[in-house]
Amino acid sequence: MESTVPSAQRRGPRFIGRPLGVAVAVVAVLALLLASGQGTIQSALLGAGSGALIGALALGVVVVYRGSGVINVASGAMAMYAAYVFNSLNAKGELLIVAWRVDLGDPWPFVPSMLGAMVVAALMSAVYYFAVFGPLRSASPVSKLVASVGLLLTIQAIVVLAYGARPIPVKATFPKTPIRLPGGLFISTAQLTLVIAVVLVGTALWAVYRFSLFGLLTRASAEDGRHLMLIGRSPLVVGVGNWLFAGVVIALMSVLSTPIAGTVNPTTSTLLVVPALAAAVLGRFVSFAWAVGGGLAIGMLQAMAQYWTAQPWFPQADNLPLPGLAESVPLIVIVVALLVQRRSVTGRGSLDGAGLPFAPPSKHVMRKLAIGLVVGIAAFLVLDSAWRLATINTLVGIAICLSFVVLTGYVGQVSLAQMSLAGASAFILANFATKFGIGFPLGPILGALGAMVVGLLVGYAALRVRGVQLAIVTLAFAVAITAVVFQNAAWSRQGAGAEVPAPSIFGWEFGPGSAAPFGDSELPNPVFGMFVLVTVLLLCWMTYSIRDSAWGRRMLAVRINERAAAAAGVSVRNTKLIAFAASGFIAGIGGALSAYRFGVVTPEYFGVFASLSFLAFAYMGGISSVGGAVIGGFLVTNGLVFTALEQWLGLSPNFTLLVGGLGLVLTVVMNPDGIAGTAGAQIKGLLGRRGKAGGPPSNVVTADVVTGAAS
Repeated sequence: MESTVPSAQRRGPRFIGRPLGVAVAVVAVLALLLASGQGTIQSALLGAGSGALIGALALGVVVVYRGSGVINVASGAMAMYAAYVFNSLNAKGELLIVAWRVDLGDPWPFVPSMLGAMVVAALMSAVYYFAVFGPLRSASPVSKLVASVGLLLTIQAIVVLAYGARPIPVKATFPKTPIRLPGGLFISTAQLTLVIAVVLVGTALWAVYRFSLFGLLTRASAEDGRHLMLIGRSPLVVGVGNWLFAGVVIALMSVLSTPIAGTVNPTTSTLLVVPALAAAVLGRFVSFAWAVGGGLAIGMLQAMAQYWTAQPWFPQADNLPLPGLAESVPLIVIVVALLVQRRSVTGRGSLDGAGLPFAPPSKHVMRKLAIGLVVGIAAFLVLDSAWRLATINTLVGIAICLSFVVLTGYVGQVSLAQMSLAGASAFILANFATKFGIGFPLGPILGALGAMVVGLLVGYAALRVRGVQLAIVTLAFAVAITAVVFQNAAWSRQGAGAEVPAPSIFGWEFGPGSAAPFGDSELPNPVFGMFVLVTVLLLCWMTYSIRDSAWGRRMLAVRINERAAAAAGVSVRNTKLIAFAASGFIAGIGGALSAYRFGVVTPEYFGVFASLSFLAFAYMGGISSVGGAVIGGFLVTNGLVFTALEQWLGLSPNFTLLVGGLGLVLTVVMNPDGIAGTAGAQIKGLLGRRGKAGGPPSNVVTADVVTGAAS
């Protein structure tokens, strides 16, 4: 079995991760506080509690990475689940087992409830490893990260199904007696307890991994798991042990912070993984000191940013402070850390060739598009209102999934912010239409071009970082742009959304709510559905054309091996930027179609979880082909598949997120080719043409990537 942690990381960064580096960072933060005034210092102290939880989540990320090579973006979801288990036991005497709430009688006291939550978290962490990440021990780092995205979606969906999406009050309380400090400052007893707890836990973990036999075995497993087998030790046992440690640490700190927060909800704690990843990045996912110190510093910086936004000197829009400063702190920390560090976190490659299915060459393109056009038009002519809406939802989903095909399927760059690009286009379209009178067709084109520019900005980050690093950057970017742009009062009616006029040409409106010249009088308008159909078919043709072009072959060469592609004369830089631009434009068109579909643009639809959900559906369908994008579009929320399940089997749409999360996990573990790839292989096998028409394996590019000529 291959090493899960590169040797450069096991030695630690040249200067980051050493005690001197931590001391310098602490002094710098203290100097900033002292120069900022009493109000800023007090706000930083109030942020110590959230910083402690961020540090605890970062410790969980570090423990999992050291033991199994997984950058676990589901750490926040694991903390959220533990908080629900604790509160259910403490408030009602109910034990949450997966999605079932088992009545155990009277409410439990605080300490037994905390221990129960820790035991449940440990057991579930073991299940996560045995069922998902154990089988992926030899997989690429990005495959493991994608699986953790599926785990995040699954855990959140389970909690939403059991308790709903709204916050729930917490019964337990902590004494919040303020501890007076010099200069009129104070910190609550509960927050100080959290800070001390996370420091002690971090110190204990450092000692365990530095001096114990388990720590020695973990380091040996990171070097090469085969060595453990030779001495009769199992890498599987070492991996599950690290996951158990992580689950207990995350649960402990989540329970301790729950009474301070006062509520539990499935969103806030889940997204705390973004600043936790930022803290872990500071120490390249191996330093406990940087996990704790970075988490505390980020929590305090975010609290300071919140304080600054309330000051009269802070910039405003529509008489409200510009949002997003606090949410942008993790992104800034991640970008600066990755630019300063000399080597990457998990190697220089992006997605390994074996981690993605082969991107098949295009065949019979015009025939497929013509069939799609005829079938689509017929569907809009004969289907009733509910099915027309489901078809439109599917078409918009296909457009978003196509953006993943170009970026991830063709060039191997994992982005967790595609819906953010779509949202940027939608908000640009809405504001151009309402403020400047720029409507259809120029408005959606300008919106897509705006998304393309944003995609290029993200692409420039990919020139320095890639693979799991890029995924982390785009996740933090999605959180930041949601707050900075989508909740900006100047863009979205004081954060409530932005209206989008119906598309029209020569005075004739054909929006979903407009009158149709034919068909029934129910919404949505079938003409609008045909417009969406034609637009998506054009995007399919564009994606097919990219795959068969010289640029497409260069993208595949870069996906397989960047160094080999560069040696063959391919400009890796330009190839990546072209992919990000094309992917951003396609996502932008999808965002514009979505804006017209609803008639309003809201931050919720284009948030982080939407991006993760679309990644799940694109991966399930087959992320390397147009056919996979079409299947992914059928699977999206309120698309044709879920509409059929709802109407024929009575399945609630609330299960969409659960299906997406579980489907993503199963696809990564059992069927990396996705539905499209598996179906294509089976059809070719039935026809007896396997090997003749199946194309080359995924690690071969049958093209001259320099000239674009066929080999």
